[in-house]
Amino acid sequence: MYEDKAKIVEEVLASIEVPGFDVDLISSGVVRGFRISSDGDRVAIFVDFLSSDPVCPFCKFINHTLWNSIINRIKEELSKVGFKEVLIFDVRSKKYL
Repeated sequence: MYEDKAKIVEEVLASIEVPGFDVDLISSGVVRGFRISSDGDRVAIFVDFLSSDPVCPFCKFINHTLWNSIINRIKEELSKVGFKEVLIFDVRSKKYL
């Protein structure tokens, strides 16, 4: 069961493109890994968003807007394939997003 769920997670993440770029979340290195709960209902996605955080306040706003869009898309798409809970963590800040 875990291998099937893992394959589904990888396929979903590989189908989501970073807006404005011609690259998906897996190929781009944004997604650093994931873990699936033993019951298969929950998945934790580990991402590296904050390494790209710019200094400029306006750029920072645009960057956070982009990442929020990606976070929402990840949650939406993984919920569609049956995950009851999708948690996203930034690997640098160790914060839940």
